Amino acid sequence: MTKRNAWVCVIAIFGIFMIFVNLSGQKMKVKKEDGIKVVYNPLNPVKSRHSSFNMILKEDLVIGTDEKNTDYHFEVISDIKADDYGNIYVVDAQGHSIMVFNKGGNYLKTIGRKGQGPGEFIYPSEMTIIEDKIVVYSGNRISYFTLEGNFINSKQIPMIGRIVFDSTGNIISQWPGPPGKEFFKLFLRKFNPEGKLIHQIAESTEKVPSPNEKRDAFPKTILFTVRKDDAVVWAATDQYELNIVDGNGKVFLKIKKEFNPVELTEEIKQRVIAYRGRTEDQYSFPKNLPPIRYIYADDNNRIFVCTYESQGEDKYLYDVFDEDGRYVEKVAMRGLPMFFKNGYLYCRGEDENNLHQVIRYLIEIE
Repeated sequence: MTKRNAWVCVIAIFGIFMIFVNLSGQKMKVKKEDGIKVVYNPLNPVKSRHSSFNMILKEDLVIGTDEKNTDYHFEVISDIKADDYGNIYVVDAQGHSIMVFNKGGNYLKTIGRKGQGPGEFIYPSEMTIIEDKIVVYSGNRISYFTLEGNFINSKQIPMIGRIVFDSTGNIISQWPGPPGKEFFKLFLRKFNPEGKLIHQIAESTEKVPSPNEKRDAFPKTILFTVRKDDAVVWAATDQYELNIVDGNGKVFLKIKKEFNPVELTEEIKQRVIAYRGRTEDQYSFPKNLPPIRYIYADDNNRIFVCTYESQGEDKYLYDVFDEDGRYVEKVAMRGLPMFFKNGYLYCRGEDENNLHQVIRYLIEIE
């Protein structure tokens, strides 16, 4: 072999080695840390356990485009559900009611109205369907209805903050701790259907600003959702780490992912200021936005993580993880996912006038 050929061989081997190193750096890693399975995902999607994964979202239905018809007008959508027949239930917190539509998006009826009497609501926030009963949380009270919308009964369940029901009616709720002088605590807790504490899931601590200090424009909080198997998924907004908790309150899986920080734009800054109703000098703004904006789990135990990455003016990008914690897909969609059933994903979106809409996607996996 000549010296020239030998050098060519060495360079080729080195190139192959460097390609292998780069590809290896993009592979998912799984470790056991303190008895917990931890999945480290790269920046780009990896293959699912069974095969390659390609999720296609097709916008299938939009409800809320007819502004002249009050039957198709929403004020503030707080939750969306669907039953086995494809009927769609839209919880309108500001409208103090639940509007029901058939699978084709045609209006059927309205359940409830504003008030504190039987079958009435004050800012309903969450609903579920358990054993052919509609279960609604509204104003420290849980009310039960038939699928036809007839009131059954209600009970007082004082909760604070956002709640989510699991498949048995247990309640997962944010619970603020007693106010402190220097620190503020936020707890995530699980209660039974009667409101009795089962266990604590997580807690977050945030510094309380002094009267002369600026407020954090994006204070750390706890995001949470419930998988089909009733495992609770929670994350603190200041890091890209998902914690999956079993029925006993123990973390059995952590999911981490590399991410590219998204820089805070002037447009988003002004939007935050307008929403909070304060002036810019009252806030401390970070250089980059939090890594996580919203999380949701569908009935295949997949987890959708909304980041602040966007596609165009009206779509956010979602990282999709499978049941084992693998980062398998990145999808773009309008609105926030609120419910998944029988291959359809139901989202809360907004039109060009910032009015709430229901957007239904048909999900196809290739």
